[in-house]
Amino acid sequence: MGDFATEAPETPSDLSTFEKDVAFRPFEAKSTTKGEVDRHVVDFNGPDDPENPLNWSNTRKWCLMGLISAMTLVTNLATLMCAPAAPLILREFSSNNQLYQTLLVSIWELGEAFGPLFIAPLSEVYGRAPVYNAVNILFCIFSIAGAVSTNIHMFIAFRFLNGITVGAIVLNPSIVGDLFVTERRGNAMAIEGIAPLIGPVLGPVIGGYVSQAIGWRWLFWLAAIFAGVTEIGFLAFFRETYKVRILEKKAARLRKTTGDDSYKSIHHVTHTVMGFLTVSVMRPARMLVLSPVIFLLGLYVALVYAYTYVLLTTMTEVFETKYGFSTGSASLTFLGLGLGLTAGLLLCQATLDRYVSRMTTRGDMKPEQRLPPMIIGGLVIPIALLWYGWTVQAHVQWIAPIIATAMLGFGVAATVLPAFSYLVDAFGVHSASAIAANISLRCVAGAAFPLAAPRLYDELGIGWGTSVLAFIALVFLPVPLLLMRFGERIRMKSRLLVTY
Repeated sequence: MGDFATEAPETPSDLSTFEKDVAFRPFEAKSTTKGEVDRHVVDFNGPDDPENPLNWSNTRKWCLMGLISAMTLVTNLATLMCAPAAPLILREFSSNNQLYQTLLVSIWELGEAFGPLFIAPLSEVYGRAPVYNAVNILFCIFSIAGAVSTNIHMFIAFRFLNGITVGAIVLNPSIVGDLFVTERRGNAMAIEGIAPLIGPVLGPVIGGYVSQAIGWRWLFWLAAIFAGVTEIGFLAFFRETYKVRILEKKAARLRKTTGDDSYKSIHHVTHTVMGFLTVSVMRPARMLVLSPVIFLLGLYVALVYAYTYVLLTTMTEVFETKYGFSTGSASLTFLGLGLGLTAGLLLCQATLDRYVSRMTTRGDMKPEQRLPPMIIGGLVIPIALLWYGWTVQAHVQWIAPIIATAMLGFGVAATVLPAFSYLVDAFGVHSASAIAANISLRCVAGAAFPLAAPRLYDELGIGWGTSVLAFIALVFLPVPLLLMRFGERIRMKSRLLVTY
């Protein structure tokens, strides 16, 4: 059976028993008689090597960040652009099944939960660039297929496939980790992380007006056009950022030019095809199951994300029925959530790097120091939910629930962005898999909760129904405090590889 090359752990002792059982064999650097590292072990040429993405110019880094943010915004706009157009879509396909109206959105989330489990580990084997480009092209193809769908089942199938391709956003935080040193990573993470949060908020606003003006099919044509233009930028400017893959290519060049097959990357690992399938593709699922830190953080982020989707899928009906808004006007109510998300971004941008830099100067930098903003977010979220539910229940003037959605957006951003920053810092070269596990759990919750929300509101009313969600959020309030106190100890005792 053939061999595959991928990243090696810091030491062979970091390997779990599971990985040893599938013939996961790291290439070990040998020492010469003078104690020097074997020259055939390929690494970057010192800390200032221009091939190292950390040493790229700021212009090059931020151009790439701009492309990533643009593509992420386009794909996330497409997530909910069809939500306000759902009645038009069902009418054209001669369907009156209300389940389809929710499924048009939630099926995307199921696809997005499935995609990262393969996309992330493939990027850790073949590199970020080829995987990212392939998935972007597929997104364009499936968007076009959605635009030309001839029946509801065909349309939902392509929505699911579109959701899978959006799983490429799992690579964004890892690319940030590739490009920026720890002390400057928080600011970039905050800027990159706002697009997945803002996109679903702006999507219904755009979708409501575009579908009324030129028809719902143009929502998907526009998504394909803008994604295609952005992908041209990727093909022109995106270069590999994953250091493991860069060094593997460098070693391959040396083997070719010298004819000496002993040149190996310092991260080189060989394992069988079965080992590749078991270790790489199954890594995100194993991380979720075997790492208490990833599981606990994933549950919390999934809960917060699900609450956002409950609002996104019910707000149009709430403001149309309770406050008499038109479809276009109801779509504008999502802007409150967007303003709150932006405020949460500004909080993270101001705090994430500043605190870490201070701890670094003291020689006490730990990944857990990314988590303090989550405490603020955890306090705000239940307050916002209670405010929203009871102001709608009491039919208070419409600005009151809008303010509540802004508060919720602030809490969501203050929770999700530090969580991703933490995973990048804590899990190093395997951060893409750690984030994939988190996003998959988040997307399952984002698909399931909106399906249950209408029944919850029907049984309890919007006041008590939203209160139940707030009380559940209160249970998770201690999560960042527990991770800040015990997270490092738990990670070091985990069976999983930990590098940061």
